[in-house]
Amino acid sequence: MSGPDQTSFSTQGPIKRIGLFGNPLKTDLPDAVQIIADLCDKTGVEVLASEDLAGGIPASIQVLSNPDLIEKVDVVIALGGDGTMLRASRVLGLSGVPLLGVNLGSLGYLTDVPLEELSSAVEQLVAGKYHIDTRSRVYCSVWRQGTKIATAGALNDLVVNMGPLPRALDMELQMDGDSLGRFLGDGIIVSTPTGSTAYNLSAGGPICQSTVDCLLVAPICPHSLGMRPLIVASGTKIELILHETGEGAVLTADGQRTNTLANGDRLAFREAHREVNLVKFPESSFYRVMRHKLNWGGTRRRFGKES
Repeated sequence: MSGPDQTSFSTQGPIKRIGLFGNPLKTDLPDAVQIIADLCDKTGVEVLASEDLAGGIPASIQVLSNPDLIEKVDVVIALGGDGTMLRASRVLGLSGVPLLGVNLGSLGYLTDVPLEELSSAVEQLVAGKYHIDTRSRVYCSVWRQGTKIATAGALNDLVVNMGPLPRALDMELQMDGDSLGRFLGDGIIVSTPTGSTAYNLSAGGPICQSTVDCLLVAPICPHSLGMRPLIVASGTKIELILHETGEGAVLTADGQRTNTLANGDRLAFREAHREVNLVKFPESSFYRVMRHKLNWGGTRRRFGKES
């Protein structure tokens, strides 16, 4: 699996059609759409938009259903925050259509092109001066009394917790058939390296470079100091068993879709490779994103002479 820190710059094929996917509630959305439309008009690139943007874009841009949009475009630009990127990745599914994120939100770990750099990004995109960073997803199958009852997939993370109920879960975590023990806690997060800077980071898990072939497992507020976050190889068989307090628990994918769980459910997690193709530019860098988003280095303190 390749990433912006390990993939050398290369010129891609020509872009003929760009699809727009976005959050219509973002106040900067009209400005972003206009920038894209103006630049594409000059270069003869057609701009199409998702049905989610109907009514909030210029009349000159054709609006299509999501399936029709994906079938016609060479690349999709997601305008919004990380939530918009996650929704766009789910809509793209297994199509392989590249996805570029433009940050109209706050943090924007996935949408690493800020509005002030949008013009330059679109110019490079149309000129083919970009590379593809392929990201894996994490999948889960839910088993109840030997029958698979549900599946879920996520680019960032899959979370098991009690949802709005303030109760701890009684869980057992297994790796390759070996039990790590039974413990109480608010839940568990299984994330991809891409999702390491999301809920995993807030729960005390490590930041992981996106090119590392692994999954991250982070217990949420465990009632045992011995249960710590883990980084495991992608081929590891991760299973979670819900015991007595599992009734009412939920499995949530990327914070957007949920499945209801029950006592005795067994959840099997695995990594799926080569699912989402992100557009990156020569200046893109994992560490640049971390430096800006996490304020690494911060403001330098100046110390005066003691009087």
